[in-house]
Amino acid sequence: MKTLPLTLLTSALLMGTATVSVTAQANEMVAQNGNVIVGYWHNWCDGAGYRGGLAPCVDLTEVHPDYNVVNVSFMKVFDLNAGRIPTFKLDPAIGLTESAFIDQISTLNSQGRSVLLALGGADAHVELKAGDEQAFADEVIRLTDKFGFDGLDIDLEQNAITAADNQTVIPAALKIVKAHYRAQGKNFMITMAPEFPYLTIANGKYLPYIQGLEGDYDFINPQFYNQGGDGVYVEGSVGWLSQNDARKEEFIYYISDSLINGTRGYTTITNDKLVFGIPANIDGANNGYVDDPNALYAAFDRLKAQGQPLRGVMTWSVNWDMGTNSAGQAYNEKFIKDYGNYIHNQQPPEPDLSPVFSGIADTQIALGTVFDPLAGVSAADTSGSDISASIQVTGTVDTNVVGVYALTYSVSDNAGNSANQPRKVTVYDDNQPICPNAWDSASAYSTNEEVTHNGKRWRAKWWTKGDEPGTTGEWGVWQELGAASCQ
Repeated sequence: MKTLPLTLLTSALLMGTATVSVTAQANEMVAQNGNVIVGYWHNWCDGAGYRGGLAPCVDLTEVHPDYNVVNVSFMKVFDLNAGRIPTFKLDPAIGLTESAFIDQISTLNSQGRSVLLALGGADAHVELKAGDEQAFADEVIRLTDKFGFDGLDIDLEQNAITAADNQTVIPAALKIVKAHYRAQGKNFMITMAPEFPYLTIANGKYLPYIQGLEGDYDFINPQFYNQGGDGVYVEGSVGWLSQNDARKEEFIYYISDSLINGTRGYTTITNDKLVFGIPANIDGANNGYVDDPNALYAAFDRLKAQGQPLRGVMTWSVNWDMGTNSAGQAYNEKFIKDYGNYIHNQQPPEPDLSPVFSGIADTQIALGTVFDPLAGVSAADTSGSDISASIQVTGTVDTNVVGVYALTYSVSDNAGNSANQPRKVTVYDDNQPICPNAWDSASAYSTNEEVTHNGKRWRAKWWTKGDEPGTTGEWGVWQELGAASCQ
């Protein structure tokens, strides 16, 4: 486990120091030898999506366990005036102290999961020059020892790929880092996330990184998204396949086959080092989302049948997998549910045969109003047959007493598949308005979002979920705004 050294902690307490410089003891470094599912983690809150959705900031320990590689985004240059060596700073808006962040990395390590530091991103401003090799290597080692990272992912994009001497300095520096930890009997993981057009022989901007780290990198997870019409030409009747081609299975298969075998104008990345990168949903990228997971299953199965199975899948990002769409509906970790079991066990997930409800939504009704809990509510099985007559409702609503009532709807089809859905019904007095934004322990709240709770109004200082207003103290997440003039 990576823990705070006892001597450091004890000394700090005895001396009465106000702050403690927290460092992870990197006694362990977790590397992955089998299949991987890579997910990028946002070091910021409330990311805006391409389709109007929202990606919350989350604790590392909240990331689904099937993500066995988590890339912390990003190591970059925060202030050009402070020098050109990239670094990493934990965003305070996330609400994690450095010691808590270190503990969370240690927790994932104890589960056999790797946490890498991702270098780059769209606004990286990384422009290293010849002679920076040792300084950059020293900073990577410092951050690795401080936080307990298990490696580094090169995620340079756009101009940063070829900026200054990045193509030679970064590989040389990472070879220094790799050797440093190899001497300690550890494998410092090195991975890359190139945009796939830069893997062609004709436009191979990423080739210096791959060639410079040949024999040292662990795997490469190209981004097969945000590239529009780029693709691969396949001889014969298949023809041109773009990333956005409706023939998604064909694109996944042929672009992978081209990279594995170094054909059709692409460089070679062997199958055991190729991880297929796609967005978690339509908010995670402008294009490239795989609507039907069966397309990926089929393409991967074809590659496996020819003796060249891929190493796994990558996604941008775990936050988007846990995010919401423009209507506020949760994506509900669909990406990892679609691909987790398949990648780790080579079996597609069991189809969800649960019946589907319609017409159930939280509602507000005036005091004394007649309420029928089944009005407008229906249910159907997966074949579309109506099974509304089988709906059962647990709980009651007393429309003569102001309050919030909880109902649970249940239904089963003829095959024994069942579904349950909760509903909240609020009975209010016409003479006193209802608070439209009552705090809910199961809901996530973004920075500056307001709620009402226990007769008062509150504003979130940063992203939060489950923290009850009035219990977090003066320096906590909730700021009291005064009395609420509603019920």
